[in-house]
Amino acid sequence: MTSLLDDALHYIGKYGRYQVFACIIITIIGAWFPPLHIMGAIFSADRPLSYQCIQWSDAGGNIVGSRPEKETTRVELSSDDVITSDECTGSLGFNNKSSEEVVCTNWKYETEYNESTIVTQLDLVCDRKILVELSQTFLLFGMLVGSLMFGYLSDTFGRKRTLLGACLANGVIGIGVSFVWNYLGIVALWFLVGVCAQGYNQVQFVTIMEMFPPECRTLLGSCNTMFWGVGVASIAPIAYILRNWRDMQIAISVLCFVAVPLFCIIDDSVRWLLSTGRTDDAIIVINKMARCNGIAPPPGGFVLTKAQQDDDDLQQHDEDSSDANGDVTETPQTKEQIIASCRVKDVFKNRRVLLNMCVVMFMWLTSTMTYYGASINSTNLAGNKYINFSLLGLAEVPGYILIFFTMTWWGRRPSLSLFFFIAGAASFTTAFLPAKSENGTDLTVVIIAVAVLVKLFIVCAYTINLICCTELLPTPLRNFGFGIGSVFGSIGFMVAPFVLYLADFAEYLPLSIFGGLCIISSLLVFALPETKDNPLPETMEEAANIGRRAPKGGQE
Repeated sequence: MTSLLDDALHYIGKYGRYQVFACIIITIIGAWFPPLHIMGAIFSADRPLSYQCIQWSDAGGNIVGSRPEKETTRVELSSDDVITSDECTGSLGFNNKSSEEVVCTNWKYETEYNESTIVTQLDLVCDRKILVELSQTFLLFGMLVGSLMFGYLSDTFGRKRTLLGACLANGVIGIGVSFVWNYLGIVALWFLVGVCAQGYNQVQFVTIMEMFPPECRTLLGSCNTMFWGVGVASIAPIAYILRNWRDMQIAISVLCFVAVPLFCIIDDSVRWLLSTGRTDDAIIVINKMARCNGIAPPPGGFVLTKAQQDDDDLQQHDEDSSDANGDVTETPQTKEQIIASCRVKDVFKNRRVLLNMCVVMFMWLTSTMTYYGASINSTNLAGNKYINFSLLGLAEVPGYILIFFTMTWWGRRPSLSLFFFIAGAASFTTAFLPAKSENGTDLTVVIIAVAVLVKLFIVCAYTINLICCTELLPTPLRNFGFGIGSVFGSIGFMVAPFVLYLADFAEYLPLSIFGGLCIISSLLVFALPETKDNPLPETMEEAANIGRRAPKGGQE
């Protein structure tokens, strides 16, 4: 059974000019722009090939020694003052009779492509090198916070204002990063970049899913997430052309200011407007969509809610609401009132919806952990790092194409289970493949190929899981649920490096853990209902009954 809104969307054309234009614009800013900032940090914090100290100063700032152009085993400053060749030993190994502290005030860096990064500009080497990892951790933590925060903001203030506001804020903060020369200031702003980038990325996905009828969501989900892969691939040529990280930061941030004119062009989600009781605003938007598509409204106008459809009956009911004794009978709640009263706590009261959400969250955690692990194991490719990075991003694109066909033919559950199973089996295979065969054949290429295969299929599983998340929760809680899922995804990214450290104890452990989680996820999939071609649930009752056959003579 379709909803009244889905009927209206079919009437005006499910792939009308309005929807296609809005979808392209929202997808570009919401799926292409965020990876530019998130993945751009990899190049901004890239380490040089080597470094050496060429000048030292004492506590008073006086130069006490320097190193010639060519490094020597040791540099004699005086008969009593010696600097050893180890750049990172104590205070650079400088010792003298007065025990004065000596620090390096001028470093020389060797980079492969003459890049300038936060490492070379802020001298994040030796005892400060841990700050490089911490800077990226702040960005990931910002993504975690944004995942949770923007789900609430979008459900409260609307998709349009949250999406465009976060995009604009990301641009302003991103440019601000390029003018800060203090480490604490940079990581603080990177934290905010992570908050905004993750926030408007998840909001745009839900917005796109709500814009079309059920049968369109498979194609849209595939195309939408494909732009993420394109964004990952496109950051490499930008970083190659603008090798000063500050210039690159400005270039990718200026793009976000396209959000300013879009405030006058993009409309809010009709589903969200209906879920908040703003029926009049929803009708204005749906009429605008019809005009742009060249479709005349039906006689009597569009009917988007049950209240509109039964308006005459409700009027009659109000007139007869008093019984013979003059008592007033209670008017039953309309569907719009039920939707408006939907709260987060209701998820915990409904076992079916809670189970669905827990399974989706677990699969979200699994897919991000495995994706990161597969990415780490595919970084052994030799050659130009910019080309390799682009190729790894483009390697995801076939996965987004593949899921369109599998979800169209088989549905969500079989496709999701299959991709998790293949990714898990490939992870186990990679974990136990030796570097060389018994006859001495080098299997490095095979290991890398299988690792890339893991990445391809885990991308498929991750994307289908995103679509399932939007289809399993009611409209008032859809962005909240998507935000919780993104939190689990961010946790997966942050936990994955610690899992990889287990290779110090046994090389097969990390990929075995990733593979085991994928196999478990492939089995848990069947606890979920099939949502293919089902209308998006609007109430908690519809979310609990999604995928079930509608009883004769009634809706689900």
